[in-house]
Amino acid sequence: MNQRENLILHNGQDITADVKFCQYNPTYKMYDITFQSDKIYQYNYNSIEWIRKPELIDPTLVHITHGDRELFNIENIFSFRGAVTDYWHVCFSNGSERTYDKRELKIATSCLSKKKSQDCLDYLRELASINELKSDDGEVLLQKQYDSLDFVGSDSTMALYLNPNDNKIRTYQKRSLIFPFGGNASQFRAVENAMCNQLSVIQGPPGTGKTQTILNIIANLLVENKSIQVVSNNNSATANILEKLASPKYGMEFLVAPLGSSNNKKQFIQNQNGRYPDLSSWEMEPGEQEELREKIKGLSEEVSNTFKKQERLAQTRLELESLLLEIKYFEQYCSESELPYADIKLRRTLKSEKLMQLWQECYAFSEKKHSVSFLFKIKSALIYGISDWNFYKNSLPTIITLLQALFYQARRKELASEIHDLKEYLDDVEATRKMDKLTRWSLDYLHAKLFEKYGNKHTRKYFTGDDLWKRAIDIPKEYPIILSTTFSSRNCLKGVTYNYVIMDEASQVDIATGALALSSAKNAVIVGDLKQLPNVVAEDAKKRSDSVFNSYKLAAGYSFSANSFLKSICCILPEAPQTLLREHYRCHPKIIGYCNQKFYHNELIVMTTDHGEDDTLSVYKTVEGNHRRDHTNQRQIDVLIQEALPKLKSNVTADEIGVIAPYRDQATNITTQLDSNLIEVDTVHKFQGREKDTIVLTTVDDVVTDFSDDPYLLNVAVSRAKKRLCLVTSCNEQPTDSNIGDLISYIEYYNFQIVQSEIYSVFDLLYRQYTDARIAFLKKHPRVSTYDSENVMYGNLMELLKRHTNLPLNVICHQPLNMLIRDPKRLNDEECRYAMNTATHLDFLIYSTISKKPVLAIEVDGFHYHKRGTAQYERDRMKDRILKLYGIPLLRFPTNGSGEIEQVAHFLNEYEKLI
Repeated sequence: MNQRENLILHNGQDITADVKFCQYNPTYKMYDITFQSDKIYQYNYNSIEWIRKPELIDPTLVHITHGDRELFNIENIFSFRGAVTDYWHVCFSNGSERTYDKRELKIATSCLSKKKSQDCLDYLRELASINELKSDDGEVLLQKQYDSLDFVGSDSTMALYLNPNDNKIRTYQKRSLIFPFGGNASQFRAVENAMCNQLSVIQGPPGTGKTQTILNIIANLLVENKSIQVVSNNNSATANILEKLASPKYGMEFLVAPLGSSNNKKQFIQNQNGRYPDLSSWEMEPGEQEELREKIKGLSEEVSNTFKKQERLAQTRLELESLLLEIKYFEQYCSESELPYADIKLRRTLKSEKLMQLWQECYAFSEKKHSVSFLFKIKSALIYGISDWNFYKNSLPTIITLLQALFYQARRKELASEIHDLKEYLDDVEATRKMDKLTRWSLDYLHAKLFEKYGNKHTRKYFTGDDLWKRAIDIPKEYPIILSTTFSSRNCLKGVTYNYVIMDEASQVDIATGALALSSAKNAVIVGDLKQLPNVVAEDAKKRSDSVFNSYKLAAGYSFSANSFLKSICCILPEAPQTLLREHYRCHPKIIGYCNQKFYHNELIVMTTDHGEDDTLSVYKTVEGNHRRDHTNQRQIDVLIQEALPKLKSNVTADEIGVIAPYRDQATNITTQLDSNLIEVDTVHKFQGREKDTIVLTTVDDVVTDFSDDPYLLNVAVSRAKKRLCLVTSCNEQPTDSNIGDLISYIEYYNFQIVQSEIYSVFDLLYRQYTDARIAFLKKHPRVSTYDSENVMYGNLMELLKRHTNLPLNVICHQPLNMLIRDPKRLNDEECRYAMNTATHLDFLIYSTISKKPVLAIEVDGFHYHKRGTAQYERDRMKDRILKLYGIPLLRFPTNGSGEIEQVAHFLNEYEKLI
């Protein structure tokens, strides 16, 4: 009987192949079955199940496993729907056929039955042909891998990427976790997201512990007996994983198979010793394990409660350091402006918040051109404790300056006190000791679970080179951690589907290579940093890939030339949980401070400590001139070798120094001219992922170009330095607010040098608090012309700046003009009196948080108060002239106008183009 059309079961057993003819006898309610031997037997109706009209299943859309064996070379599949279960009749290409109870099969379906998924795969397959890596016979290797990819499991993470609309990220139940490699608040969140979601993203800025986080994820997966593939764009990142696991403290290198390249595979085969290490010291009774797991859970909660205090301590220290520098600039301002800066005797200690309120009330007198009232003096004595009546004999500008001085003194004491209290609290709760204990207990538990699986074994399976493809499925059972390059992830163990793939350095992976790595894993953790150097796309590849992209109707996130794989994942799967690793442990606070303000919007929590070192930041400028030739600058090399390095080497050894440049030619020339081979010299691109105590960056260009001023390049360059950063650059005038220009201004600011000769830097900490106080004051004391409009404008400006995430800008309210102009020599007498008046202010000032320079002044003009012919109109024109003289852009908005935010947005867009 044709087995492709009929299925005859006798008491659940398939007898179809033996049956020649089958007929039901309704009279006797029996089946008359004629077998191939021509013998006829009668069977009770209840013992026979005859199923016809099967459904034809496309074998390219399913992968079938029976027991531990995957079924290959399938030609046809016929699905018979039975009364209790379904049966699959499978026909193989060698002519053999077999029927399986579907319940005994593991069936993975392909997402390629959906047109969107297939179209996206076709697009990636075309992209693969652009990849330049070829075999000896000229075959494009990535394309070869894609050509063999005719099945993408619906449960794989590649299915999510190909068609995010029809495939949603699976979530898993939250469970207690272990942290044998230590951790902090954001690392805890990253591990939890990885374990509770099919796909998650970890944004890991420099020095925030990406490797540590990956290792903790691996540890939790090992406890759950999962297979893990760790991939990166190069072998150095995965080598760090192996090195850590292999250390005597952890002793887990026997779980790792470093594969990927053919050389790695050969070494793996050669290095097998056929035995497990002695794990007897890891043994733990099941009852002890459960008890330890509960203790870990409780301690994890205790440790988590201390994280906020640790974060606040780091933030408070940083704020105090910034405040002390700001006070130095304030004292300089007072000295240059010939304003008094002396202590005021108070009958009680006032908080900085109270002093800010007092300042606001005094400022209101200056706006109304009144002297301080007697009633206010009485109030100040009773409420604020200012009992020195001579204080109010000063002019209002002097009073306000003295109040600012009091604010600084009070804030400094508050921060110092808060730091002291936080340290005492953390010492009392023994935060460090608890974290150490959690790490130790977690490692003990991990070791105990590994002993259960491997501890009682002695000899282990030995694999040959052929086994890497013939018995590939067996290797992760022995070696649950597979290391590979992203490029080789799919073919290092052919046909293996991992429980998890962890992709490191995903910002340096292209989308075709990254997507391929997802095809062999059910879950994925994508790790990288969108603010560091992405994968480099050659101009020819860009043109060809754009042409391919334009021939498909796909989302912009799939564009090869515009996205690294990390960026693509974030665009295509925005609902994927993302964790920013915030705690930074590598660089001196002043070094990472630039990256934090410029690139990370102050989201990083700097856990390193500033000990007041005077050589952390330095700049060497060549004399003005055209010194660059092609991609080299000999004058900068001379300054580097003759001036910068001799001073640096007086404090550090040569092997602690790294010299980096944006161009290969500059790095090569420096190497040939150095008298020491201990100093490492390389391009910024090659130094990514590495670090040195001291980094010297030579910018090469006389005037920065898009390449040398690239923000990703500069972020990588600066964050390579742990203790010292030295910049060798040109004295030539640079484009307005270029990234390198901002770095120079940042270094000069923190070295307490004049940032701009005629314009003061903004007092960041003071005026951030001042803005909040000013808005609160206006709510209580509304001014008809400005109250509603200023509050609306401020809210809109803040929202606008949030949308310009690439611009390190902030906005302050009611910036006094006299604290912005350093030298009023350009002004006539009338302009000088107006500018130096404490009541004269800018309604809003947008400024650079890096260089502290003004970017845009904004005035909100009440229609009647500012209309032509009024005294205020003339003062407005005077203010316009003053700002123009000092090069501060201004936008004026009457309250009866429109399109204000659009104009500010246009200005910021143009400003962004300049930098």
